[in-house]
Amino acid sequence: MSEGLPASPEPCAEEPTTAEETTRAEEPTMAEEPATAEAPLIPELEGYRTDFRWAKGEIRNLTAGLDADTYNLRPEVDRWSAAECVEHLSATARRMLPGLEEGIGRAREAGWLAGGPFEYGRLGDWFVRMAGAEELPPKRRFKAPAIYQPAQKRFEPGPAAEEFLALQDRYIETLQLASGVDLARLRIRSPVSPLIRLSLGQWFRLLAGHQRRHLWQARQALAASVE
Repeated sequence: MSEGLPASPEPCAEEPTTAEETTRAEEPTMAEEPATAEAPLIPELEGYRTDFRWAKGEIRNLTAGLDADTYNLRPEVDRWSAAECVEHLSATARRMLPGLEEGIGRAREAGWLAGGPFEYGRLGDWFVRMAGAEELPPKRRFKAPAIYQPAQKRFEPGPAAEEFLALQDRYIETLQLASGVDLARLRIRSPVSPLIRLSLGQWFRLLAGHQRRHLWQARQALAASVE
């Protein structure tokens, strides 16, 4: 089903320890959101902006001309429908974005500013990899926490896509807010488990990869519905 992501994060500060090169998932060959005249970002954040733009293009591709029956059809009884995959991502964004925005604001007030490149701790990078956010196709399956489980209801593809697009725009705006903030020093704690704390940069990496994982899953669900 889904790897579980922590809910509304709370910021805390801790100096990073070790460096590990950030890896990225293989780029799907789907249309990306066209670039705009937004302010330039450091390469790391620019990569995540590309990811969120890609997600906007992908949701448009997935839902264009799609009927609600197909959108809500599960490929198997224990596998999510495309609708549930998209709702899971929207539920994640609704929970995560306020805390990320608040954390960035506090980091600016505290003067935690830096231009990168940033070094991240091994433990956080290990968690990102273990979450399977950068594996396509995914090799691991995880049960999502209740706060991220899609509601047991019928979803309409049009409104679902509209909300998803708006949330991607908020992610992109959050990247702009994060420009100039020390992405490694600002760490965000998950209320789902107080043991999980990731740097802001690691959260962006995890969230972008998490979306790729479940949009891939949504596409597989739709493909199965026409077999």
